[in-house]
Amino acid sequence: MLRRQFLFLAAAAAADKSGPAVLRVAAWPPTGDALAARVDGKPARIVRVRRAGDDLLILVVLDLTGDLSLVDPAKEALVAELRKMPSNAWAGLLRSQDGLRVLVDPGPDRESLISALQSLQIAGRAGLLETIEPAAQLGSGILQKSPVRLAVLYLTDSNIYNYREDYTNPVINYSDSRDLSRRFPETLIREKTSKLSEVLAAYAVPIFVVHLAWLRDRLNEAYQTGLQQMVETTGGQVWFCRTPSEIPTNVEHAFSRILSHWAIDLEAPDRSSKTFTVVLSDGGQDLPCRSRFLKR
Repeated sequence: MLRRQFLFLAAAAAADKSGPAVLRVAAWPPTGDALAARVDGKPARIVRVRRAGDDLLILVVLDLTGDLSLVDPAKEALVAELRKMPSNAWAGLLRSQDGLRVLVDPGPDRESLISALQSLQIAGRAGLLETIEPAAQLGSGILQKSPVRLAVLYLTDSNIYNYREDYTNPVINYSDSRDLSRRFPETLIREKTSKLSEVLAAYAVPIFVVHLAWLRDRLNEAYQTGLQQMVETTGGQVWFCRTPSEIPTNVEHAFSRILSHWAIDLEAPDRSSKTFTVVLSDGGQDLPCRSRFLKR
């Protein structure tokens, strides 16, 4: 069954080899009555607009490994939000340990998804950094087959010390007292998240993250800053929970943000340049939205 589910979504992702023919912008216009767009300073044609309330697909990715006092309220909050979703909003459930794995295919059956969520065993290593690009690729592939609104939502308790790859130990030349890695041990983390931000700029799907614990040590602060940079590259948002009591509120905020977003498709310029700068406006007022796209 799991293999069938994985192949179903993997086939969709395979369609996304050359990138989308349009630029998909997630935005939250005040009215949407007078939308206009510019790409690299020139007017761009709006190909399609999916408004808040139109069909929606959410890929929920669980990256949960540790403290049940954080994980349990996150599960409960997720169940509550899934049950509140309108009938034309579907969700699929995936997990990120040992690679991106599909637990439940997207569909209208909320109870099977909730059952899988509640029975999920929490174990393993953090996987967000390894799976965020495959999740973006998967979502973009699905959009090639069905141009619905689509978003990826990560629930994570990831800690930079809990990854299989060691991001905490930059190469130090002990014979060189001027080696900067002595003073900047977060170099590997910053390089990793910066590279992922560049990669994610080539995909069409906004990614949202609820991080269950704000960690205050130097390396985790660098990691959390990198998460924010990556997510904002896609037009999404990240919420950090400083106390367990903030978890339900932040999960609710994430679903509200996803459910209310508009998906606005713009005609991509036909030219050799790989980078596009987008400005979206409504009634002459520029909207805060993703501004940079990378053409694959």
